[in-house]
Amino acid sequence: MTSILFAAVAATNLQITVTASPIAREELFTVDGAEVCTVGADQTSRLTAQDLPTVLRSVPGVSVSRYSPIGAYGGAQGGSIYIRGTGESRPGSSLTVFQDGVPTVGSFFAHPLMDLNPIDFSETLEVVKSPRPRTVPNAFSAVEMTTWRQRDEGAAGEADVAYGRFSTLVGSLKAGVKEGPFDAAAGAAYRYSEGKRDHNTAELRNAFVRAGAELGENDYLTFIYHRAESKVEDPGPKGFPTPVRDRFDTDLDSYAVRLVSDHEYVQGSSLVYVTDGRIRWHKDHISDTNRNSPSGWSKTDWQTWGYRGLYDLCLSDFTLSLGLDEMVERGRTRTINEATGRATWEPGTKYDYLTSPYAGLRADFQTGEDWTLTPSVGARYHFMSDLHGEWAPAAALSFGRKEFGVFASYARAVHYPGLVFRANTTAWDELEAETMDTFTLGVRAAYEDLVKVHVAAFRNEIRDRFDLDAAGQYHNASDLKANGIEATVRVTPTEDLGVFVCATYTIPETAHVSRLPEATGVVGGSWRFLEYWHLDADVKYSSSMYAYSTRSADPSDLSKVPCYWTLNVRLACDLQAFSPLDGEIYLAGENVLNRRYEYFPDYEMPGAMVYVGVKLKF
Repeated sequence: MTSILFAAVAATNLQITVTASPIAREELFTVDGAEVCTVGADQTSRLTAQDLPTVLRSVPGVSVSRYSPIGAYGGAQGGSIYIRGTGESRPGSSLTVFQDGVPTVGSFFAHPLMDLNPIDFSETLEVVKSPRPRTVPNAFSAVEMTTWRQRDEGAAGEADVAYGRFSTLVGSLKAGVKEGPFDAAAGAAYRYSEGKRDHNTAELRNAFVRAGAELGENDYLTFIYHRAESKVEDPGPKGFPTPVRDRFDTDLDSYAVRLVSDHEYVQGSSLVYVTDGRIRWHKDHISDTNRNSPSGWSKTDWQTWGYRGLYDLCLSDFTLSLGLDEMVERGRTRTINEATGRATWEPGTKYDYLTSPYAGLRADFQTGEDWTLTPSVGARYHFMSDLHGEWAPAAALSFGRKEFGVFASYARAVHYPGLVFRANTTAWDELEAETMDTFTLGVRAAYEDLVKVHVAAFRNEIRDRFDLDAAGQYHNASDLKANGIEATVRVTPTEDLGVFVCATYTIPETAHVSRLPEATGVVGGSWRFLEYWHLDADVKYSSSMYAYSTRSADPSDLSKVPCYWTLNVRLACDLQAFSPLDGEIYLAGENVLNRRYEYFPDYEMPGAMVYVGVKLKF
């Protein structure tokens, strides 16, 4: 099957069509000045990806942390993603994940827990690498996921099942129907693996239901429900005793209603949502930093309610954008001594709210034959119930045509901590929100459909960064600055062959920045041969980097993670080669050369991971 990527054309953005790439993506500089990379569902499937870290491991500027082939142990750094060094897995992560516009994080600690965001039913994954006040409030970077929808008249569906090393079983089923203006879809997925080491079992279940209706020609109303459950064990650092209890259980129910409008002069959407989540963390030691503390539980519950709206008013060559984000959070956590049944820490129920209006203006000026000049400005203001308000301005300028363009932007992102800061900080009202200012300059070019290039240089300046002190109190710890450059080159000599090279090089001005490797790169390609066969392969490289071994502001707790490279391969055959069925059988391998490497200190990955699977479309 040929993978085709269509990048939406907005102002001077290039329309990219990549053929036969396992990681076909949009590399876009948006009209409001953000850098966005999109991975489609077909590319996710062809990566044999099991979670967000697997999907995004080859996206320029993204580094990941994993312990196991299946499941993300969210109580530490067992499953996380980091975009240009943002997204630390400390409480109050500056990276967020949206499912259909709904922020699906563990709200009390503001963690973007990977197992609460399954990939089985996602139509697209958008990685927002730089601050984007227009669509991403209260975060430095983001991943935006959209759920599959049946768009063609009639019924359709897909089933996928695979078995792999370490008794790993993965399977998913989804189906949808469209009848006139109405559509509906549902799906369920299951993942299980024993892992390589003792006490390394993971089990994940998730499901979704959606129902939609076209309200005339220009409005679409949809309801989406997501359910995610996970039970994941921590095998412990290499060389230490195997844990007895350490298991991290999560579940989340998410409800959303969205109205999308696409009229001649007004385009945009309104979303209302509710989430209800729980964490049950069974620990060998209820104090992570004290190995002599008793065993017990950390139990966390939270709920969020919110509204997200953004509309563009088209006025000739000008577009006025108006938006509003409103989120209310409620949550409580308690730590319980298993032997006595008594709480050792119970800060009580906490509340907060964040109100973030947005306004922006852009213009599209035709300056010659097919050339467009697009300046834009915008700003979001954050009203926080417990801390001082902050501005998040942005400005961008792009100039180009289909084959060539240049772009530049400045944007600020604002991030407030989760509810835990009220429980862990005596002088919480003295905290300031952490901010990141990003400057970007880049160029894009294409020669017909043969070669496409996207290059961007950036500078990040983070101020008032949150961290914990030796007493476990939050404070504004430090400033961080880093300069970097990213480049993506795609070559498609034929419709059945495509190769790509992606690389990121970053130099922090502050020594030993966690989760910010100096250099990362991916070289890969895809080949369709003998009509029914498909070969996808990529080599991923990451230079050495540092990672926190515990949540602490002490730089001595940073440990070095060695450099690594892995080869990943997938060979598939269309079922139509020998049957009337639509689908494929495949053999996929991750780290097929069995390289020894780790994403986190003393947590060696399980070596070569092999899957045999079949996918059916109906």
